[in-house]
Order: sequence, then structure tokens, then C-alpha cells
Amino acid sequence: MMPSQPLSDTVCDVLVVGGGPVGMFTALRLAQLGQKCVLMERSRHTTRHPKMAYTSHRTMELYHRAGIIDCIRSQGVPEHYGFDEVFKTGLSEGNYTIVTLASHSPEQLRKDWAASNDGTKALEPHMRQSQIVFEACLKEMILKEPLIQCHWEHSFESLTEDDDGVTSQISTPSSTITLKSRYVIGCDGAGSKVRQSTGIVSHRKPMRVQPLNFQFVHFKSQDLAKLQAQGRFWHLVVLTGAALIAQDEVDTWTLNCIPPPGSESASEDPVQFVKKHLGGLKKPLDFEIDKVLLSGQWKSGLAVAETFISPKQRVFLAGDSAHELTPSGGNGLNTGMQDAFDITWKLAAVLNGWGGQDLLTSYDKERRAVALLTAKAAEKATNEVVLPWLTSAREIGYEKLIESSTEGQAARDSIKEIITLGRWIHEQDGTVMGYRYNKSPIIIADISAVEPPSSITEYFPNTWPGARAPHVFLRRQDKHL
Repeated sequence: MMPSQPLSDTVCDVLVVGGGPVGMFTALRLAQLGQKCVLMERSRHTTRHPKMAYTSHRTMELYHRAGIIDCIRSQGVPEHYGFDEVFKTGLSEGNYTIVTLASHSPEQLRKDWAASNDGTKALEPHMRQSQIVFEACLKEMILKEPLIQCHWEHSFESLTEDDDGVTSQISTPSSTITLKSRYVIGCDGAGSKVRQSTGIVSHRKPMRVQPLNFQFVHFKSQDLAKLQAQGRFWHLVVLTGAALIAQDEVDTWTLNCIPPPGSESASEDPVQFVKKHLGGLKKPLDFEIDKVLLSGQWKSGLAVAETFISPKQRVFLAGDSAHELTPSGGNGLNTGMQDAFDITWKLAAVLNGWGGQDLLTSYDKERRAVALLTAKAAEKATNEVVLPWLTSAREIGYEKLIESSTEGQAARDSIKEIITLGRWIHEQDGTVMGYRYNKSPIIIADISAVEPPSSITEYFPNTWPGARAPHVFLRRQDKHL
């Protein structure tokens, strides 16, 4: 790592604001491309909030290209564990399993994809990994990079932009200083001060519930006999509005809950909160919680900034500062990491003299279109999948759902049908791999051909200008290259 120096005397090419996953990956990619940068983060440490739990296959392809795939995957949930989602009325005695949506493990997908090898699949399967683990892994990488100057506990306050660069005001633990840079990349989250300083507006999209309010408890428990009585899972969803995430297949769990209207459970003891919501429609689940790691509340909404580039094209937005997505479908952080991959090579090209101004303009044209696409998918998933099974369970009646009668079974079958219709929420190959940079100023459109079809769930391999190139394995002496 480049030794920290007094920022009052610092002038740099690129300031990266925000040391979350998007900011750290942005700094890492700049360094890999030979570009010095300053990374600034207001916190002292990486996140303790589990947040992300899923990395898409497209993002894994980019990690492969960045040369960090082995390090990242080694810190994730082992590949032989799957992505099964179990829907129940609760975990305590007397509850019912509504449906299990089974999904192959990355290990099995890797075998299946290599066998088919028809261009419809990715180079790398997706991965389960908590953001806590991911950020710690990224920080270890960037601290080894001599081209990255890291400053923790440094808060970005504001900026002014002119034709030659950007002047930023920074609060340090001991003073307020000025930092001059040629460019700024704002990776500072949904409440981005970078975005606010440029005057860029982020438009919230209306939903049936806006925003979604969550309560969560992140905890340790080795009581697998109770938690995995129905088998291993990635997500276990209780119809009252709780979802349990198995973070590591060992002893780490996160319970997220959308409280019912009028609920006052925010002040509850975290242990009792977990037991009550996992108990579902019956009594609280009696199991052993070893340690509560963190608890609290968070909000989720849909918003996309009106542009990802400032008026003088000196400031760029990436990740949640550019677009905020609901967790439905798992596209949020993945979209942000792809923003980082895109802006870094373009900015490095301009700084090294071989990239023109249209190259920077293309960032907004390309990545904002993808953000709108993923926001549309997240909105559809939230409004047409998540909220319907929540409201349908309430409308049918919780008591009916746990009746051991013909009527009770009919009620459970009705909810099962709604849930099963929405299984596409985590099968979005079309959204993840099928996006195209149609209006980019650096891509020549093919007006002589018919554009390939689009789909949320299905990826159609194609060579349309601006599309992701299909992946196939090549063989040499019966070995995949």
C-alpha cells in the first residue's frame, strides 16, 4: 500500500469516495491498470452488516478477468452447497412446509455447463458469500497495492468542479482539508454526498410499498438440528414475512423480517425476535442462539440517478450512489461491481492518452441503461412475487394455513402456486448476461440485422454489437482451456 501522507498537500489523478465493495473494487481495478488513486472511506473498518449474500455469474466472470476469482471464491460458501429456498409456515412443531425450490450447486452447474458448452451459460457459476467476508477479502487485496493510497476515517463533505478537475472538501479525524483531483468516482452509497454535490437527482420509482422496511438480526447458532430440520437451504422463508439466510453453512445466520402493519417489534430483544419469527404461525422456535452479532433496521427502495456523469464529466457515480435496488433478485451490488469494471478501464484509457471524450460519455449511456433494466426486474420481482405471497398469506388467513384439514391443504396449495410462479426471481440469466449497450457512442449499431430477443430468465447467445460475447470452453487434449 502506498504510505498514507497528509492530504492537505495531495493532488491526485483519481479520488475514489467510499470504501465499500464498489469503491474498493474500483481502486483495485485502477491499480491493476497502472493508475494511481486515492481511496477515502469514512468508517474505520469494513462492514459488519451482512448485506449482500449473492454474487451473480456475470460478476464472477469479471472477477475472473480481474485475476481475483480464486481468492474471492475460496472465501465464499463451498461450491458443493446449493441455492435451495424453502418456504414454510414456521419452524416450530405443527407448522407446514409449503414448497422447496431446489437449485443446483455451483459444483454441479460447473459440470453441467461444461458438458453442454453451447454458449448459453457463463464461464463461472454464481456464489454465496456475505458482504462482511467479501469486503474483508477486498481490503486485504487493496492494502497490498502500491498504487492505492488508502485513508480510513476520512469523510467526503462536498466538491466543486471546473474544466480542469475537482476540488473536494474532506473531514479527517483532526481537521478539514482540501484535495484536488482530475476525476472523482462516487461510490458512497444511496445517500451519496458526491451525487448531491454535483446536483444530480436520483429519481425514486413508485412501488406498492415504498420503501420496504426491514428488521434484521445477524447471529451465531450451531443448533442445526432445529434450524435445518427440513434439510440444508440458502434461504428459508416464513410466510409471516421473515427470511433466514444461511451465511456459511456452519453457524452464521441472518434473519430479515418485513414486519406486518402496526408491528412494534423493533424494540424487542433480538433473541426473542428471532425465535418468535422463526416459530412462524405456531409458538416461538425453541433453539440455542450462541451469539447475537448485530441487529437493527434498514430500508430498501428503487432509485436511479438521472445521469451517472457530472456536467463537466469530471465526476462519476457507481454502485448505490447511481442506483438503489431492492434485494429482490440479488442485482444490486452485482450491478455496482459491473459499473466499477466499466468506468475504471475507460478512465485509465483517458488518463493514459488513448481514450477520447466519448469514451467517458459512454459510461453513462451504457451503465445507466443497465441500471434501468435491473431496476425494472427488481420492481417486477418485488411487486409481482415477494409482496403477493406476503399479502396472499394474510388474506387467506394464517390460521387457515396451519389447519390439518382439506381446506388447510387447499390454502397451502394456493400459496405454493403463487410462490412457484415466482421462482424466476433467482433465475435471471437474461437480465444478468443478456443486457446490451445499444445507445453507446463508441459502439457501431448493426442496422442490417434484427436485434436478438430479450428475456428476464433466458439468455440468448449472440454477437450483437454491445452485447456480452457468448462463452464456450475450448478443448486441448481432452482438457478445458
